[in-house]
Amino acid sequence: MEKASSRLKILALLVAVMFAALGTRLWFLQVLASERFRTEADNNQTRVAESDALRGSIKTADGKTLVNNVPSLEVRVDKQTLEASGEADRVLLDLSDLLQIPVKDLRDSINDPRYYDYQPKPVAEFVKKNVALYLSERRDQFPGVEVVPASVRDYPQGREAAHILGYLGLIQKEQLADPQYRDYGQSDLVGRTGLELQYEKYLRGTKGQQKFIVNADGETIRALGEVPPRPGDDLHLAIDSGVQQAVEEELFRGLESARSQVDDAGGNGLLLKAPAGAAVVMDVKTGGVVAMASWPNYDPRWFVKGLTPGQSRYLFKSSQSPSVNRAIGLTYKPGSIFKPLVALAAVKEGVASLGTYYPCPAEWVAPGDTSGAVFTNWSATDLAPMTIAESLRTSCDTVYYQFGYDFWARWRPDSFGTNNEPFQRDLRQWGFGTPAEVDLPGSEAGVIPDAKFAADHPDTYPDGWVPGGDVLLAIGSGDTLVTPMQMASAYSALANGGHLCRPHVVDKIVDADKNVVKTVGGRCDAQLPYSQPELNSITSALETVTTSGTAASAFSGFPLSSYPVAGKTGTAERPPFQSTSWFASFAPANDPRYAVVVMVEQGGYGSQTAAPIARHIYEHLFGLGVSGNVYGGAQD
Repeated sequence: MEKASSRLKILALLVAVMFAALGTRLWFLQVLASERFRTEADNNQTRVAESDALRGSIKTADGKTLVNNVPSLEVRVDKQTLEASGEADRVLLDLSDLLQIPVKDLRDSINDPRYYDYQPKPVAEFVKKNVALYLSERRDQFPGVEVVPASVRDYPQGREAAHILGYLGLIQKEQLADPQYRDYGQSDLVGRTGLELQYEKYLRGTKGQQKFIVNADGETIRALGEVPPRPGDDLHLAIDSGVQQAVEEELFRGLESARSQVDDAGGNGLLLKAPAGAAVVMDVKTGGVVAMASWPNYDPRWFVKGLTPGQSRYLFKSSQSPSVNRAIGLTYKPGSIFKPLVALAAVKEGVASLGTYYPCPAEWVAPGDTSGAVFTNWSATDLAPMTIAESLRTSCDTVYYQFGYDFWARWRPDSFGTNNEPFQRDLRQWGFGTPAEVDLPGSEAGVIPDAKFAADHPDTYPDGWVPGGDVLLAIGSGDTLVTPMQMASAYSALANGGHLCRPHVVDKIVDADKNVVKTVGGRCDAQLPYSQPELNSITSALETVTTSGTAASAFSGFPLSSYPVAGKTGTAERPPFQSTSWFASFAPANDPRYAVVVMVEQGGYGSQTAAPIARHIYEHLFGLGVSGNVYGGAQD
């Protein structure tokens, strides 16, 4: 009995000790160690690895693909697995030999702070298939190394429309701080120029996500779920691939031909330099940009693998600035292609009338001017009095000098009020002085100089806005600056009855399910304050420019009876450089469809270089056989 009692006492003691130990342990876990375990639990966090979406493609109106995506084999390295293998140095050395990439560069890629350590990091792309196969068959020799398919931008049409398309680049630090890019990561590619930038939010798509649980050391514990990426939207352009190719070819051919021509406008006996130019073809009824070319251009495929030092110098440090889209991104004096718009302003404001005859002497001096300033016509002979229509056909400067002076005399800034000149106001209504509303980034505003401009530039205008400012503005000279796109938009309005259309490159945006997300074009609701008879008078006058006027030599043999072309040549002097050659036009004049504007830097007379290029573009547009050499006309 005593033995049983002793055993019970021992058992009770053991139970008490066990409960005491258990209670102590529970107290330790819940009180003393709670903070440590809370920290460890917090450190077992959910991390998200994102996968890029396929970027939307870009297609032309005639169904050609200008930009899409192609697969690329990419080598990635899982840093954790590589280091855990204990063979990191040997693996990197073997990988360096295989990929022909220095070990240092491989280490830099593996330690790239733009990626999480639990993410496999890219170290090489565009890997050859035999290299990829070699790595895949020897996984045990290359722990942590994998070959995965990726996608990169592809340009099936090569250089075509490069300035329109733009290119991608790694997101910049300042962009990451912009709310517009709040969903982007440090390693993301974004549109840097052109349509890639303008329509970034549509082209980008939505990233996919794969979730992981990782511990405090960043080691993966297990994978959770995955949300697949959604591809970006496709852009369908107003650009016609066939026309775009033709415009680029004719611009290049015209520049080459010009370089064998003597600079007649300069009268110095030197050959034209013609280093660069631009051309725009616009649908006058919709504002759709059918083609836009800028030379010199570049190959957008360079940006896929990364620019070489030579390519970078050519694009961004060359004096020719090949990366700039000259159709919208640089401004030029327009010269005589401005005269139709000046004539309409003069008629509207009562400075001139369509039926009146105006003298066209070889020289003109402002009334009462004793400074000795003489304004000359392009022709050294008196061309006799003429109407506005005849002044456009012959491109008489001295008629327009008088118009400019009359504007100044009637609305002198010191009596009428600065920045309230009707002449400048009327010209700005065509879209000058503000960036063209085309759906591309980098559009320049240009300048319509006035009294305020003079006040802001006292070094150039120490006496304020003197008569010479309006006199030179009347022939598109002085400080007047425009872009080829602005001129194409203005001539489209001239052709369509005075409706100023919003130029657009993209016609519609379509998602991956073929649904139209957005329609871009079609806005032609701005009505200019000119009557149809006034516009018809100017249009009729511009038709004579190609039949018997300054562009007659360029259009010799062209079937003008079937496809009448209304146009205006322009020769804008810009010492010490050779003159800028212009031709602005639309056709068929009796039922306008297209506006064509051509500009050639240091191309001499408008009839000499720009007009022949425009002729060849029209031959493509109307399905005519392309004529031979029609370059070399020597008229403004």
